Amino acid sequence: MSAPTVWWLLTFALVALELVTGTLYALLVAIGFAIGAVAAHLGASEPVQIVCAAVAALAFVGAWYLRSRKHPKAPPGSAQIDVGAHVTVAAWSADRSAEVRYRGATWQVKAASDGPTHAGLHRIVDVEGNFLVVEFIG
Repeated sequence: MSAPTVWWLLTFALVALELVTGTLYALLVAIGFAIGAVAAHLGASEPVQIVCAAVAALAFVGAWYLRSRKHPKAPPGSAQIDVGAHVTVAAWSADRSAEVRYRGATWQVKAASDGPTHAGLHRIVDVEGNFLVVEFIG
């Protein structure tokens, strides 16, 4: 079996693995293997093919890792759909919490800042466990 054929078979195997598992890193390594296949088609020696594939795979995986560190995913279970929604707080308790009606249910809310609490319209800025964290907007 020729070297390009081996590289392409490895590439397709990793793409299939990515489709089954949803692991983006397998796809990034598959791109590196495809570059190894291109190097084989261009007549590069086996060590050069391996170096090309390894450098490309490491570059793609490293770039994706650095990008994901800059833009972290929301933690599992966080209710990002609620952030930005508005609720009306009628009155605050002494412990800086309150109850509001939101999406057809009663929710516990707490103030986002340590400043004074006001009754009125608030924006949800975060969800911490069962608490909506809100800021006063008027």
